[in-house]
Amino acid sequence: MRKVFFLIFMITQLFFISACSEEGESKANNEEIVTPVETESVETGDFVVEKSIYGQISPIKQTPVLVQQPGEVTSLKVENGDEVKKNDHLATIQTGMGSEAIYAPTDGEIAQIHVQEKSFQSNEEPLALIVELEKLQANFAVTPSTRKQFKQDEEMTVFVDDKKYQATVMAMDSMPNETGQFPISMEIDNEERDILPGKTAKLIISDKRVKDTIIVPTEAVITESDESFVFIVSDNTAKKVVVDLKETQSDKVAVEAELEKDDQVIVNGQVTLSDGSKVEVVKEGK
Repeated sequence: MRKVFFLIFMITQLFFISACSEEGESKANNEEIVTPVETESVETGDFVVEKSIYGQISPIKQTPVLVQQPGEVTSLKVENGDEVKKNDHLATIQTGMGSEAIYAPTDGEIAQIHVQEKSFQSNEEPLALIVELEKLQANFAVTPSTRKQFKQDEEMTVFVDDKKYQATVMAMDSMPNETGQFPISMEIDNEERDILPGKTAKLIISDKRVKDTIIVPTEAVITESDESFVFIVSDNTAKKVVVDLKETQSDKVAVEAELEKDDQVIVNGQVTLSDGSKVEVVKEGK
């Protein structure tokens, strides 16, 4: 008899545990998951693409110091970096025709001296260069389409070592070089002497690619298979919106889509979402 009562008791307990488990699962299924997300506003307007063009800094004016006859350098009075004035005595050369004194042909800074006293100096190569550093030039090579954005004597911003300088377009070649690009030269004031020849110059060109379009952050766009889409927030719910990519830049994308200006597009937390998912905006950006 006891065995019968024990068996009934165990069966009752099993039914009770099963009922509690089903009830817990039912409650869990009825609870909706709310995903925290971050958003930014959809923008409208012209989509401008920026691209960087790199060139090199060089002196605008550089004058070679030449000798008439080859010979031995018996006296060298300057070194690279020295400031000289026109007619300053630079060196003396002992040639087969006698002693020749070398004088500065112009004002400027000495550069590219590669000889020393008692070394031989040819008359085919300059003894040195005299360069003017108060004004420098930035030399670029651009494509035909980019060349159209330059105008003679136009002032533009050039970056050297991430510092801004104002430069003036002084030469625009009408013929391409051997690579098919067009040389552009720009003049930069260097009165402070903080730019050195040989430095890299950067020019940022803005190109208006798409007019009157919808613009969203690049990080908002999800691409799966051949479809691109974003999620916007509507009544604390994620709404999937398919987008057609028209032009892309690193941080912004021009799209064609059923979006309105100031719609809140999700930029963080959207990877696990599906259309209709419940969301909570924890950070809203412009």
